Amino acid sequence: MTRRPSLRRLLLVWLLPAMVGLVTAGGITAYAIALRSATRAYDRALLDTALAIAGQIQIVGGVPVLNLPNQAEEILLTDRYDQVYFEVLGPENNFVAGHRGLPPPPWGMEEDGRLYYDGWYGGHSVRMAAFFTEQEGVPLVILAAETQNKRNSLAHEILLSMLLPEVLLVVATLGLGWVGIRHGLKPVEDLRSELARRSHHDLSTVSTAQVPEEITPLVEELNHLLARLEASLTAQRHFVSDAAHQLRTPLAALQAQAELALREVDGPKTREEQRQQLQRILSATRRLTHLTHQLLALARAEPGGQQSMEAVDLADIARESAETWLPLALRANVDLGFDLAPATVSGARLLVQELLANLIDNAIRYTPRGGSINVRCFNTAEGARLQVEDSGPGIPPEDRERVFERFQRRDSEHTDGCGLGLAIVREIARQHQAQVTISSSPNLGGALFEVRFPPA
Repeated sequence: MTRRPSLRRLLLVWLLPAMVGLVTAGGITAYAIALRSATRAYDRALLDTALAIAGQIQIVGGVPVLNLPNQAEEILLTDRYDQVYFEVLGPENNFVAGHRGLPPPPWGMEEDGRLYYDGWYGGHSVRMAAFFTEQEGVPLVILAAETQNKRNSLAHEILLSMLLPEVLLVVATLGLGWVGIRHGLKPVEDLRSELARRSHHDLSTVSTAQVPEEITPLVEELNHLLARLEASLTAQRHFVSDAAHQLRTPLAALQAQAELALREVDGPKTREEQRQQLQRILSATRRLTHLTHQLLALARAEPGGQQSMEAVDLADIARESAETWLPLALRANVDLGFDLAPATVSGARLLVQELLANLIDNAIRYTPRGGSINVRCFNTAEGARLQVEDSGPGIPPEDRERVFERFQRRDSEHTDGCGLGLAIVREIARQHQAQVTISSSPNLGGALFEVRFPPA
């Protein structure tokens, strides 16, 4: 099972190693400084031994001689922890006195006549102090050496004395880092708790008043999603309500006609009366079928419908529609003409077909016999245009907005539509960021519907 990524763990991985590294580096630096200070003190004491020995050297006949009583030598070389050695070198580094064979100094590196360095003597690592001087014109080098037992012991003591505080500091850093991260992520946990307490009916937006700046964009996008979901659910509720209301009447009429026909099947009705009864049933069925188709088209056009966008040529859509609508126009004795130029839009092909079909259907229904309808598409600098104009009665300016409402019908006594066609047109236009306008046709005198698509 794949481990789910954790923001807290990610912050710990990036932050805590850096904090621990800084604490550790600080501890190492402090240890090095403390050890260096202690080493300097020991080096100074070792140099004092060399200086004391230098004070006991005399020049006799041009030859250096160490005049150091045994008791004084014993005092100088006595140490509880280390072995102490010395050696006096005369001209040309000739041995004068002391312990022969001490590690010689690296010549030329002395500062102010003194030099500290490490060496090896008698099978032990030793610390060396060299003092360069001159008496009565005779060059002298006094070497003092000691083993490093107390130095190593001091290093261990310093290390142990600093190790526990460093460990405690690292642990405290880890703890504070963990607490800080938990506290920093608390707004996220509060947001999760708030959403968890909501019922599935509550789609109100989440308040950003107490939300940190870093996650405010996330909450705002969540609010946009909730708003879109609320709009989609509202549209679905309206659709179900409208569908139930609109289907109830034709279904009731169809049921009544069928029951009447069934009761009178053996009655005295003539064949012509029975034919008329069946014709009414057929008409009710057709109206119900048309209404069902329109309701489904409206559902596809409303927000939340899943439609893939592609490049669509309005001229191709219109030519395909001509095959369907020309026979219906001929049956209604209406001249249906097309003036088509290439006009490409970005849209869902099925929805654009539905939009044009409803505009043509609306025009045929309201155009009197012998009238004309023109379908036109073309491109402009602002985007593609689709126009459907007719020679019907037109639409008064005060009614042009209302006709896009659902189940609004003009001249309902003489047409058998369901009042959804133009509502479908507007919904599809909205899905494509297009605008639908109504004006008076300058050519045919009726209504001119124009759909203005944005540039593809």
